[in-house]
Amino acid sequence: MSTAEKNVEIAGSESQTPVTETTADSVQQSDTPGIETPQEEQPYRLTVKAPNGAQVPVLATAQETVQDIKQVVSETPSTVEYSCFSLQYNGQRLNDFSELGELDLELECQLDLIEEEYTEREARLHVSRLRDLLTSTVTASADVAGVDAGASVFDTIKHPEGVADAVQTDLESTESKSDSTKKTKKKQKEKEKQVETPKDNEVSSHAFQGFEFESVPQFDVLSAEKALKQLRLPQCVRQLVLSGWNPVPRHRHLQGDLLYLQVVTLENQTFQITSSRNGFFVNASSSTRFNPAQYSEAYAGQPGVRGSEFYCAHSLVTLLRRISPKFAQSFDQLQAEMAKHEPVEVLPFATSEQAATPWLVRNNASQEYDSGRTQDMLRQGAQGDALRDWNEELQSIRELPRSSLSERVLRDRQLHKWHAEFGEAAIRGAMAVVEGEMLALNPSDPQEQHMYLRDNIFYSKGFDGRETFAELGGDAAAHVATGKDITGVRLLNQLDVEGLNTLGSVVVDYRGVRVVAQSVVPGIFRRQETTQIVYGSIDSGNTVGSDAEFHKLVEPVAKALHFGEHTVKDAEGAEHKLFTSADVKGLTGTDGRKYLLDLYRMTPVDVEFLENECKGSSYPHKLVLLRPELIDIYWENRVRKAVQEYAVEKAKKPSEETKDESESQQDAKLTKDALAGFEFTLEFSPDAFTALQAKDSGEELANAVRDASKFLREVSVPALAQDLAAYTTSPLSGDALVTAMHQRGINMRYLGQIANLLPADVESARNVRRLVIFEMIARATKHILRKLFRQIPAHLHMEAFALVANGLVGTRYCADPTEYLSAAARAIPALADLKPEHLAAEVCSQIQQRFRFELDANFADSLVKGSERILLREICIKSGVQLALRDYKFERPDEAAVYAAAVASMGTQRLSKPAKRAVRARVEAEMARKLSIEVSDVVNFVAITKAGVQSASFADEAFEAGRVSLEQGQKALGLELLLESLALHEQTFGVLHPESARCYAVVSLAHYDAGEHDLAAEFMTRAVVVSERT
Repeated sequence: MSTAEKNVEIAGSESQTPVTETTADSVQQSDTPGIETPQEEQPYRLTVKAPNGAQVPVLATAQETVQDIKQVVSETPSTVEYSCFSLQYNGQRLNDFSELGELDLELECQLDLIEEEYTEREARLHVSRLRDLLTSTVTASADVAGVDAGASVFDTIKHPEGVADAVQTDLESTESKSDSTKKTKKKQKEKEKQVETPKDNEVSSHAFQGFEFESVPQFDVLSAEKALKQLRLPQCVRQLVLSGWNPVPRHRHLQGDLLYLQVVTLENQTFQITSSRNGFFVNASSSTRFNPAQYSEAYAGQPGVRGSEFYCAHSLVTLLRRISPKFAQSFDQLQAEMAKHEPVEVLPFATSEQAATPWLVRNNASQEYDSGRTQDMLRQGAQGDALRDWNEELQSIRELPRSSLSERVLRDRQLHKWHAEFGEAAIRGAMAVVEGEMLALNPSDPQEQHMYLRDNIFYSKGFDGRETFAELGGDAAAHVATGKDITGVRLLNQLDVEGLNTLGSVVVDYRGVRVVAQSVVPGIFRRQETTQIVYGSIDSGNTVGSDAEFHKLVEPVAKALHFGEHTVKDAEGAEHKLFTSADVKGLTGTDGRKYLLDLYRMTPVDVEFLENECKGSSYPHKLVLLRPELIDIYWENRVRKAVQEYAVEKAKKPSEETKDESESQQDAKLTKDALAGFEFTLEFSPDAFTALQAKDSGEELANAVRDASKFLREVSVPALAQDLAAYTTSPLSGDALVTAMHQRGINMRYLGQIANLLPADVESARNVRRLVIFEMIARATKHILRKLFRQIPAHLHMEAFALVANGLVGTRYCADPTEYLSAAARAIPALADLKPEHLAAEVCSQIQQRFRFELDANFADSLVKGSERILLREICIKSGVQLALRDYKFERPDEAAVYAAAVASMGTQRLSKPAKRAVRARVEAEMARKLSIEVSDVVNFVAITKAGVQSASFADEAFEAGRVSLEQGQKALGLELLLESLALHEQTFGVLHPESARCYAVVSLAHYDAGEHDLAAEFMTRAVVVSERT
């Protein structure tokens, strides 16, 4: 959905008038009065006239394409039946990929919708789109993103009458509570009258009037079940599937037949329908006899048979409306129900990879019979994306022109689309690898060394199968290297150096195994791998390539990352000049393109941590690197200091020419020329303090690396701890804490140091310190589960997680969860011996080893008690586990309290006999639970991914420029830039994306500051829902 899609308002199928509550209008309203807006910046007010008589008003910007307008039309209720059509202006067909600003259109004009002939691809898309409309699939694929992924509960918690009415209702109910309350409010009003500032008079009325902040909210407020029930739409057809008469015979294909469909209507009538080039028509076939002729021709003259026009239509929706009156009635009801919700609530996901995955989900989600879904499953399983050359697609998109704004937007859009589709395919493949559904290319090798190839995607496991990282920590170092490789891919994608290519890369953690998915380098399976490497080393420095052409190509990357040229010696003592680490490999594919691989050393070593904390086996591995954010922060810090020192030094030494000038003239000249002649150089070596770099070279580069490492330990970490203690930085969850640390360039291994710097006896720092410790516990538990999952059969993974979770948060409910293990689990010592005290000891050991923090062995009682749900959430998110949505009890409940809660959930104290039976069954089920988290509560395991995505540079530049303008008080310019950035983000990423949500939120605040409260509420609603779903 583009900007234009949100700017269309339908008043009815007969007459529609445009509504000026849109992004483009906001730009106009925010302009300075008296200044005429240039024509190219004014919105286009288009009216699309359809063959069915509907007129769709669309408000769009000059940057919108014709394809965006077509998408608006196809999603508008009055024209939803159209999918294969073109738009014409004055009889001339418009190119779908042309921007409106490039066309010779008037600002207010009418476009004609012209029905086009179908191809088989268009016919399949038309049928698939109708199936999606009828099923209203608002959640993402459970196979990729998990159960209830992307579901929104916003509609269940917002006030049904709106905020303003809610405030008034709360005020009225509050004022009628008691006379004393009325007197208090009267005195308060008298005091407010004495205050002159108008804003103070409004303080007494707010959205949280009468809200009890100390009360515990109902747990079912998090339930997606209620939200999805509200989105359950009426059934329109009983069945819509591909007919058994497919594929189309060749002689019928020549006559225009494309597909055969079978439809069972709500009237229990079965129709065989032909999809042809001209549209859809009912044929004369049955389930036992093939007759592709039109129904009206084959049965002409028989009673009840109408004319040929009745049984054919360009759209399948129109045809079904004619042959099934119940379909027409239900379809209208479906559209009316969809219109009651926010558009972003019901917008389907283009790809499932971007959907948010909840940790609490429905355990009894209903599965409706749908034979069409099985056909899709069989087709996808048989073919998949085997014909796609992922790497060629990616590199071809990167080579698209990017000289103009429209070219950059098109290129960014195609890149995002490719990354989303590749990510989803990679997740499916990685899950198949872990579940044993994919055959290995080298089945005779050990399992850790297995490699896989499916759909032109190469898969390998994150183990050190070839002992590449034997000296750095083995499997632990290999596991870290895969994640660092994704960081390196992101850096290169962000720099986007022309002529330098990276592979599509996704790292997937699923059920204890890390799988790396990459697009295939052309020719890598047809030639010896060692002969392709022309830059860097593939054998830990024994042989090193330093191709001059590649060296020159890498230079812009080194400059952006502050890398200096350094010397590396091979096994024969020959010296090679490199910019990147010798572990980074450059090769030339058979397609002639230059590729950089193994990008895990795109930042220098954290030498202070390496020398002080990685002695022996005190830390799991020695691949400890600085974050790229830390390098940037340290570099900027040094530049700032150098500038200040240079300016002060230059001010102390005025030149001889200024002796006769006045003091004011000297000051003006010094200010103007303060940085004249300033030079600054600070470069790092990614191979410093490793065995690869020659010891007698790059001393200055190595010193810079050590200084950056000291800066991290002595400045960045204490500064963050101070901000956390002072609530300058206030993360509310583990994810927010991780984001705050990464933004400051701090690695997760410094969590223990942060916790030690936070005072344990200060009340204000207690909560954030507990958050930091919980993050360490969750990460330690993740490593324990990862090891445990690899030791036991897959069918016991649910039981293993329940055992670990109960050992951490459920010991007050059951002191020893191992008593309730199954016979199969008891037979495995790794599970049978995992008692709560042993689990706690293992967690403390992991935290000591990984974070250098001494955790009390009795932390379950001293720290976790009362915050079990918080820790359980963090563990589930880190480990990729979805639990059944229920109010978990962490100590045995009282039967009377359970009975009272069950009665209260019924909504009345006077219960009927069926209600009493339901209450009794609920109480018995609750009291029969032996554990806080039972095995049946583990609903699903989901894949956790890291991907080398690419950002939209121009959209980000416009966004930052808009924010800066707002901070400087230039509201009109700032809002205009933000709206431009929003349009670019929507064109690039679509509406359902976190970047679009960020733009919505900032635009909402800008509208609020401008006094446009309705627009502010509209944009903030979108921001909340999109953030919730992605």
